[in-house]
Amino acid sequence: MSELRACKVCRRITTELTCPYCGGETSTEWHGYVYILNSEMSQIAKEMGAENGEYALRVR
Repeated sequence: MSELRACKVCRRITTELTCPYCGGETSTEWHGYVYILNSEMSQIAKEMGAENGEYALRVR
């Protein structure tokens, strides 16, 4: 299994070296994890400006 990485731009979780969502660089140095199931009803998703998916809370 590949190592999980987080995008430095949009914070999406992926296994790719380049983010498939925004094209940003990814990092293995990230902390916290949130999975958005329903972005329309989620206050956290609204504050993050996030769509449905997996996100890191902090990325270095």
